[in-house]
Amino acid sequence: MTHQLNIFLLLFGALQGGLLSLLLFRNRRRHLANTYFAFFITVVGLQLIFKVITKSWLMGHASFAYNVSYSFPYLIGPLLYLYIKARKENIFSKKDLLHFIPFGISMMGVALSMLFWFNVLQFHSYVDAALQITSLCAYGFAAYRLGNTELRPFIIMVAVSEAIIAVTLAVMHVYYPDFPDIRMLFLVLTALIYWISYQAMSKPDLFIEGETLPVVSIGFSKNPKYAHSSLKDTEAKRIEEALHSIMNRDKLYLESDLTIDTLANKLGTSRHHLSQVLNERIKKTYGDFITDLRLEESCRRLSNRANYRFTIAAVALDSGFSSVSSFNDVFKKRYGMTPSKFRDEHLNKMSA
Repeated sequence: MTHQLNIFLLLFGALQGGLLSLLLFRNRRRHLANTYFAFFITVVGLQLIFKVITKSWLMGHASFAYNVSYSFPYLIGPLLYLYIKARKENIFSKKDLLHFIPFGISMMGVALSMLFWFNVLQFHSYVDAALQITSLCAYGFAAYRLGNTELRPFIIMVAVSEAIIAVTLAVMHVYYPDFPDIRMLFLVLTALIYWISYQAMSKPDLFIEGETLPVVSIGFSKNPKYAHSSLKDTEAKRIEEALHSIMNRDKLYLESDLTIDTLANKLGTSRHHLSQVLNERIKKTYGDFITDLRLEESCRRLSNRANYRFTIAAVALDSGFSSVSSFNDVFKKRYGMTPSKFRDEHLNKMSA
């Protein structure tokens, strides 16, 4: 009976994770943070699915996928960090793919071991668990420092939950079938998914960036993002006017570490209300709004002959971008050319 209840709870956690992932992937805004968050939920859901299906069936029909699932904790840390990073700066850089090298190496080790029937690039289960926990702690700490106050409990819960899973996987690998019921510890992931679902319904902008996105939970109905907001039209108008005023006057977007919480405090409002004003009245997410202002600033600097002595890196950092690579990527995506070419073309027109 206990075993069946455990399977039931794991299955519902996986189904809920699938619903969340589907909603995020279908979001028309395609905000980078939503994509990372969708992949994060997908990986957590797959961890649950692999513990719902019997090991004997998996080893006979999907042995590679099952063995790779032991390396999933290597994905959680990078996805968590990149999700938090994308909420602050909606920019994808090819260098971000480097964060997934440990998972790639682990997956390669599984493939080679299955092909040649001996362990290659694979550590003892306890050593692997220690490396996974180290990765989770490192990325969790980086995400914690980068994230806002409201997201920090989520970051801690993810790091602790996945650390438990890493230890559980190691014990299962070494002692299975002596402790088959140890997979009950995977219920911590079901609890995590349902906690995320509850938070997403009560605070829609806590996890999701971009357009209004309904969050569906088994047994619950759709809930529009700002359906129960207490924000009045007069207050929304005040926030919008104050936002444009403070940006024109103080140029807060030049601060690379500016967060939506800091900006909300300066405007005398809440993070939720500021996010609602940005989404509904300005039609942008916080990340897109700040990025647009920084791009406009960089264009002004690049097209000014007096700034020609400054390097592209200096212009990027002075415009509020946290890294030169991310600036180059988003600039080229927006204007179809590199910052250097943009400056040369504008200076040549002025000289003609």
